Amino acid sequence: MKILVLGLGNDLYGDDGVGPHIVRLLKQKRAAQRVPANADFTVDYVACALSGLALLDVVVGYDALVIVDTILRSDPVIGRVRILDMLDVRDVPAPSPHYISVPQTLALGRSLGLKMPEAVKIVAVEARNLHRLGEGLSRAMRRRLPDIIAATNGVLEATACAERYG
Repeated sequence: MKILVLGLGNDLYGDDGVGPHIVRLLKQKRAAQRVPANADFTVDYVACALSGLALLDVVVGYDALVIVDTILRSDPVIGRVRILDMLDVRDVPAPSPHYISVPQTLALGRSLGLKMPEAVKIVAVEARNLHRLGEGLSRAMRRRLPDIIAATNGVLEATACAERYG
């Protein structure tokens, strides 16, 4: 089984970069750990600023997908995590194939006969001012990194167990 942990966002827009930041941290921690050679699943960590149709090439071939991305709410608590399923994500029609949603991207891949992840979970991190130009996470977001990492690892473990024992 192959699992992809995909950190979506743009490091140039402050807290919008929390997804890639989390994935890079997890990848570093994973590299420092010894993974048993006989493990029955593999995990890849990818930090990505792509969206829409461009994600098709990134997610193809995986059995499960864990996305870490920001979510904009009307009154956000910076760094608060919500775990979402694909059914929780709006399937918003877009004006261009470059802007199609993640559910639309997965559906398109399936319709083309490509192997798309069946299990998808989203670690949605609340943020404010996602379009503020400026590298680096806010102090408030940096304080929440341990909680976001713990939530992501929890989703990853649950996904691996569900796929293994499903």
